[in-house]
Amino acid sequence: MALSRQYFFDKAEPSLKNEFPDIYKRIAAGLVGNGSECFGYDDAFSRDHDWGVDFFLWVPESDRPSIPLLRDWKTKLFDDHPPAYIRTRSEYGAGIGVMTVGDFYKSLIGYPNGPDDIQAWRRVPEDNLAMAVNGSVFIDNSGSFTAIREKLLRCYPEDLRRKKLAAKCMAIAQTGQYNFSRCYIRKDWVTVRTVLSRFNDSVIAAVFLLNKVYRPYYKWAYRKMTELPILGGKIGILLEHIAVTCGMDDAAYESIQKDISEVCALITEELSLQSLASSGDWFLTTQGEEIQSTIRDSFLRALPAQYE
Repeated sequence: MALSRQYFFDKAEPSLKNEFPDIYKRIAAGLVGNGSECFGYDDAFSRDHDWGVDFFLWVPESDRPSIPLLRDWKTKLFDDHPPAYIRTRSEYGAGIGVMTVGDFYKSLIGYPNGPDDIQAWRRVPEDNLAMAVNGSVFIDNSGSFTAIREKLLRCYPEDLRRKKLAAKCMAIAQTGQYNFSRCYIRKDWVTVRTVLSRFNDSVIAAVFLLNKVYRPYYKWAYRKMTELPILGGKIGILLEHIAVTCGMDDAAYESIQKDISEVCALITEELSLQSLASSGDWFLTTQGEEIQSTIRDSFLRALPAQYE
């Protein structure tokens, strides 16, 4: 990200101003979307595919006819001023190029101006929403790209956030608080691991919802969660402890049970702090049903609490 930003301001922006002075007034540029670099997580292992200096150019719909000219300009720019690290692209890698603002958002979330109602929001995969707001916008001279980005950054409509939280509470209770012990007693070790995996996934999802931040692709979800201000660090330590606890003897079982209880207590406390659920009941189905009851949207309220 740092290398791409530096290249844009050192080489690209001066040339854009000179060759496209009118379009420059309406253009946006940055690095957003697919790729670990857009989340700030690229490292030495990232360099084997889809890695290197690059940037998007986004134009308003009225400038669509100029896209071929801007693409040719960008190709020539990279030929004349090759960056220290030229971006590679694998067979399944995402392209970074020139497009309209609407086409960029449509390619990620299906809606050129972002979803406008609850059913539209429900159709968009959460990790795609995370990609639509990650990275960095270098310039946005018309403000059109940033306007949609800021709309998405406000997170889900509140009723949908509550619906998702209710479902995650139900899943956390069903996996960690209920089925983990039952599967352990039955010595069903494969299902024990499945239960813990589903518990982890639901807890991570709940922490993102409590922070009003979209959860990214599963590979980066835990890492991103540990950076979140609300519960991220505390719960991150507990989930890591569960993950590195080896074996399925009584000592391991009791240790994991303790960690699960601490995770659930932290979530219960935060739900109360955010006035989402007031019950202090240890079993999170209680909180899930309470959150469900506060939803105003008739369709979402009519769904079972465990459904998103």
